[in-house]
Amino acid sequence: MENVKRVSRFHPQARLDERTFEAIFYEHYDRIYAVLFRLTGDPDEADDLAAEVFWRLLVRPPALDGNLGGWLYRVATRLGYNHLRASRRRSQHEALAGLENQPAAGDDPAGEAERLDERRRVRVVLRQMPLRDVQILILRHSGLPYREIAAAVGVASASVGTLLARAEKRFEELYAKES
Repeated sequence: MENVKRVSRFHPQARLDERTFEAIFYEHYDRIYAVLFRLTGDPDEADDLAAEVFWRLLVRPPALDGNLGGWLYRVATRLGYNHLRASRRRSQHEALAGLENQPAAGDDPAGEAERLDERRRVRVVLRQMPLRDVQILILRHSGLPYREIAAAVGVASASVGTLLARAEKRFEELYAKES
């Protein structure tokens, strides 16, 4: 296989001024957080990962002539996906040590246990899927339009519908096996 050198879209010497960074942050934070919350299911972890996304923007901003929203969503979904993979390894170690998560006490312990199990199954399935499929599913179910999804995953807008349908089908098949 031939080594292909990737052309960087980053300009290390270019820095965002405080006003520009602040405007970008306020414009995109809520949606970035929502995407990460869907992936992690943990508000604190989603907030930490969102902070990491914006830290990366501050440290190594992309070319501002490109689609900044797409870049932010791509970074967010990759960080979230990496978090899912790391949490799977952590869960395996905890299971071996007998430290599995217990459902929280509440008014409806059976319902809470079902919700926790459902979330666990969804995350297990997402961990088995290719990154692009996970990105497309999470971004679409976070309410992003096809053009923003296309920019985030680097495909043509016209391809998003087909890719989304395939990802949903793959998810359903894997989810059925988890039952």
